[in-house]
Amino acid sequence: MKAYLNNIFKLSVCCGLVVLLCGTTVVGSKYDPTIDSPLEKIIDALVKQFRPKKGLTYSDRTSFVVYDISRSKKLVSINEDTPRMAASLIKNFVMLVYFHEVKQGRLAHTNRNRYHLKKMIQASSNTSTNYFIRLIGGPYAVNRRLKANYPYFKQTKIIEYIPSNGRTYRNLTSAHDLNKFYVQLWHNNLPHSAKMKYYLELRNGDYIYKKTRIPASVKVYNKTGTVYGLIGDSGIIVMRDPQGKLRPYVFTGLIEDRSKTSTRRRRISFGAWVGQRANVLRRVSEKAYGYIYKSYGGRW
Repeated sequence: MKAYLNNIFKLSVCCGLVVLLCGTTVVGSKYDPTIDSPLEKIIDALVKQFRPKKGLTYSDRTSFVVYDISRSKKLVSINEDTPRMAASLIKNFVMLVYFHEVKQGRLAHTNRNRYHLKKMIQASSNTSTNYFIRLIGGPYAVNRRLKANYPYFKQTKIIEYIPSNGRTYRNLTSAHDLNKFYVQLWHNNLPHSAKMKYYLELRNGDYIYKKTRIPASVKVYNKTGTVYGLIGDSGIIVMRDPQGKLRPYVFTGLIEDRSKTSTRRRRISFGAWVGQRANVLRRVSEKAYGYIYKSYGGRW
């Protein structure tokens, strides 16, 4: 009997350790200990409400950053330095390198290039994206120029052209780099910032403003990224506080499931998979807007 009880005890301890390790691997998140904001805990709790079977599975990984530009204060940092599949979010950085080359006089901002910029950012055209990658000299050249001139984009890597089927999995970015991009853009620290703002403000798809309670009066500069395995959106939302003053902030949300790069692991349609996770991003974006608006004296 004693031997039997010892075996049961060992089995219980072993199983307990497995559960703890799996829990840490699946839902564990990295937070910035310097962030002193209730919003981070609010968002973390909200995301957990969607697990499981309410939009997120245990194989989904999330990254979120919320940055109040007016106060130069980061309010949320959840897994922000973790590299994620970039999908169409890589197009921000392709556009940046293009305008860097224009500023240096190595490329001309022609009507043809304007056409492809609009297609790349507003319509998320992969053909137009590959046009610019070729124009600059290929993925390696684009990545090299990005790293040489903007080393603060630490996790972003431009490795491949976007395949004809749109299934791009090798290019990488992070919530940190996307947040940094928009903060620098707002402060006009990037080449031809005004032109980039123009393209990013064009009416397009988004997961952070449309189908939310956020008022239609806000201005949005953003770009989405979507592939089976990654859904993300990052951009500047410009609100007015109750006194009418502009209060811009950056919201970045990424949801990644690398297991979905294999077609054998896809149990629902692409549209259904995206729709479930887009709803998560929109609800989190609402929370961020409401928190920031109330912090400036508004009611939400």
